[in-house]
Amino acid sequence: MGGLTFEQWQLLATQKKVERRAKIPKEWRIPRSLVKKWEEAESVIEFPATSGFFTKRELKITGATASDVVKNVAAGKWSAVEVTRAVCKRAAVAQQLVNCLTEICFEDALIRARELDEHFAAGKPLGPLHGLPISLKDQFNIPGLDTTLGYTSRVPSLPAYPSHLVASLLSSGAIIYAKTNIPTTILSGETSNKIFGTTLHPLNRSWTPGGSSGGESALVAFGGSHLGVGTDIGGSIRHPCLLTGLYGLRPSHGRIPMRGVEATMRGQEAVRSVAGPMCRSAADVRLFMASVLSSKPWIRDTQCLPIPWRIEEEHLPPVLCFGFATCDGDAAPTPPHRRAMDLVRKKLTAAGHVCIDFTPVEMPAARDVIDAFFNADGGAEFRSDLSASNEPFPAWLSSPTKRPALTVSETWEAQAERDRVAEDWLDRWNATEIVSSTGRPMDALISPGFHFPAIRHGCAKASNYAAIGAVLDLSTGVFPVTKVCPERDRVDHRDDDWTPMFDGDGEVMENYGGPEEYKDAPVGLQIMGRRLEEEKVTAMMGLISDVVGVDY
Repeated sequence: MGGLTFEQWQLLATQKKVERRAKIPKEWRIPRSLVKKWEEAESVIEFPATSGFFTKRELKITGATASDVVKNVAAGKWSAVEVTRAVCKRAAVAQQLVNCLTEICFEDALIRARELDEHFAAGKPLGPLHGLPISLKDQFNIPGLDTTLGYTSRVPSLPAYPSHLVASLLSSGAIIYAKTNIPTTILSGETSNKIFGTTLHPLNRSWTPGGSSGGESALVAFGGSHLGVGTDIGGSIRHPCLLTGLYGLRPSHGRIPMRGVEATMRGQEAVRSVAGPMCRSAADVRLFMASVLSSKPWIRDTQCLPIPWRIEEEHLPPVLCFGFATCDGDAAPTPPHRRAMDLVRKKLTAAGHVCIDFTPVEMPAARDVIDAFFNADGGAEFRSDLSASNEPFPAWLSSPTKRPALTVSETWEAQAERDRVAEDWLDRWNATEIVSSTGRPMDALISPGFHFPAIRHGCAKASNYAAIGAVLDLSTGVFPVTKVCPERDRVDHRDDDWTPMFDGDGEVMENYGGPEEYKDAPVGLQIMGRRLEEEKVTAMMGLISDVVGVDY
């Protein structure tokens, strides 16, 4: 494949898009009359409910949570075929409006759904995910479908075997129907590549749905998936979920199988990529985690820890202590995130829980560490994958690829710094026992997961808030709280008497601009526990959902 000309790699990309288009059934293609009506619309989030293109039954099915789907299928109220057809149709429309899919296998999904219905008619559900369509980020191998990672040099790249997680989901009764878009290199906060193009945010198509799992976030937010699977090495599940108003979980490495998952930076083990759910409720996070772990993935994946889903760890103390981050070590939260944290803090306090301030001073150091590891080879792998087809470098990638590779001793020092950051974090976490009034350290830290509630295309930035969870391998979830309101999220830095509290406040607030630009954008928060506390973090997300709700 090496040495392709400019015209040749463009032709490969065009062919892939033509193939994708051909897999959308004609009856699911948006009529010209509707295309004309919606082509200039910034927001397409209301298309399913207002266009008349979907039946009331289809809207009910696709508007449900994943937990609702498996319950209704298990009760015989919905068939797997009915659910799959509705989801595939909505996913097809999502693709036409926000460009979120890479690989489509609707026909295979419907065949699988019929088989599951026959199995159910003869006895009982196949497993805990029986009849649930699940979408996957385009890193997961499925025989018969390409896994390009956004590189034209990987067209074609048909795998012989499925990723172990795919096999686990299928054995639990799930239905795979599509893979979703990712950025070139999988390390960008903007989901765009030369094969499939740029994915758009369904709430406002001038915004990005985040990255690198932005295809998943756009699809789930539009209603074309009840539950998608993303990956996260530096925020790639959390950022997209926060930007689109979803629930998500970055589990600690070793809980969810990664065998057979394609990735960049192959062999880089200082900060590990993990897979996790992107969905519409905390209950759906639990459904995914408990279902996957019920298949005992550690039997077939050497990196998986032999830890089943521990129901006893979900039993929370009657009084919890939540830390609230006052900054990210460089800058204070922007007004929408301050308001979201105030709202959550007040409601948790009213419910009898303890809330304390915690300043995460280690966050900037964690960001430096993760940057060092991501650029340890000086961009050699990126250059190799791109040059294999003469594909031009993305503009955002030019800086990392000009850095010199780390020497062995520099790599060791970066790893030692990671361990120092982890030890400092753990010591300060444990020291909160003195002020928690519960007789133990804080149970979780709540913070923004990102500075901004929305990002326009081409403006994605990394975040201190996300780096710490990845570097320290902490069980970290995200959840929606409210949406941007210009009247309530006024901009402090425009006041003559405004004084920055932290060194980075000026830059962050200038980039934030004002709430008018982000009107109605989802505002979510991040919740971090200790390492390998997925059960507890998921339970706390459920508690916050019950106590706080979503202020929309």
